[in-house]
Amino acid sequence: MSVYVPADLDLPDKILFNLTARQVAVLAPAALGLWGLWQSLAGLVHPVLLLLASAPIAAAALALALARRDGTTLDRLVWAAIRSPRTPLAAGAPAPGAVQAALALTGMERLARVRPVPSPVDGIDPAGVIDLGAAGCAVAVAAGCVNFDLRAEGERAALCDAFARLLHSLEGHLQVSVMQRPVDLTGYLTGLDARASALGDGALQAAAQAHRAWLAGLVAGRGVLAREVTVVVTGLDAESASRAAAQVEAFLAQIGADARRLDRSELSERIRFGLDPYGTAGAAFGGWSQ
Repeated sequence: MSVYVPADLDLPDKILFNLTARQVAVLAPAALGLWGLWQSLAGLVHPVLLLLASAPIAAAALALALARRDGTTLDRLVWAAIRSPRTPLAAGAPAPGAVQAALALTGMERLARVRPVPSPVDGIDPAGVIDLGAAGCAVAVAAGCVNFDLRAEGERAALCDAFARLLHSLEGHLQVSVMQRPVDLTGYLTGLDARASALGDGALQAAAQAHRAWLAGLVAGRGVLAREVTVVVTGLDAESASRAAAQVEAFLAQIGADARRLDRSELSERIRFGLDPYGTAGAAFGGWSQ
């Protein structure tokens, strides 16, 4: 079963000659003005001169109506450029006395004025269900990756169809978070130490220790990164959020990617890394792990 997902949901409607209403509104005044110019000066001015005079106007109107820059039409950019000088640059700026008073504060006084931002998370139970208060609940799933570029065209279409079915079947919101973090080889290096010590003295043990030192130096520079994908789904309650997470796990299994539900400790560790990637000493997130 395939699900058709329209690709033109956010595109404006075409009303005339495959042009949108905004494009027609830009081109119509220029076209009418040039038509009136030709009608009034047709017998007085040579047509070549009229063509040379009207060509820049027509080119400018076409550029305003059809050209785009960074996904925005050129007429919007021009209108924003015209309006920007009229906006007072000093609007909302603090008074000079307030700036001097703020600079006179000591470090502790400035720190005393800092207030924590309220968290949208009320708590996380041991199973990893996130309590969002009035917004419901959420569950996070650690997702693996598939190589889309190496797939054949039919396989790509199948992947897109499977993802479309997932989006249509979910009742809540879905958010995909992608992070890159240094690879942690602590456990592997510890195992190398144990195996190297069991080899006894000799060249084999020296080679194992050299290999261990090379790996330790490789990961110490934080140049070896691993991609970490987290899919968060929401629901009205814990049951609906868990059901949505099961749908995500089934989708990942269908496309051949790993899937694993994150419990409280794993989810708290990912949140900690997102807020503090390089590990501030003594960082505590107890309010989110209760």
